[in-house]
Amino acid sequence: PVVFYEPKRRYHERGQVELGSAAAYELHQAVVRAEGTDVTLLTYGPMVKVCMAAAQAAELDDGPSIEVVDLRSLSPLDVETITASVIKTGHAIVVSEAQTFVGVSAELAALVQQECFVHLEAPVLRVGGYNIPYPPSRHEEVFLPDLDRILHAVDSVLDY
Repeated sequence: PVVFYEPKRRYHERGQVELGSAAAYELHQAVVRAEGTDVTLLTYGPMVKVCMAAAQAAELDDGPSIEVVDLRSLSPLDVETITASVIKTGHAIVVSEAQTFVGVSAELAALVQQECFVHLEAPVLRVGGYNIPYPPSRHEEVFLPDLDRILHAVDSVLDY
């Protein structure tokens, strides 16, 4: 079985699509969307855009250099790309729309801790939805991770 997540918030977004270019990747291959040296953000789906905004905001403020890894596939995971990035930066933050308890972000954090333990300079942090039932749409923006929550996690992991 194959499951596709369709975030309704992105239905009306517009952007360029590169057809037939070198930007084509294998289906289960993660992609480094922003190169960085200080901290790795592991993310997927709609959070890629928010993580890219966080990386750009940090760069504009002469802040930390953030690497953004777009997982693209959750099963199977591209463990090689994930571990290479975390080994390079020494810090990892998993960013997801879902609650952080008992979910994909917990499994990703466990994988990074297991595979990269000796290279980590701080614990793996998770930024996600709050550990409550998903709210009605009018409260969705408060529930979902935003730029400030991600940058706060970056500061926290680097201050460890």
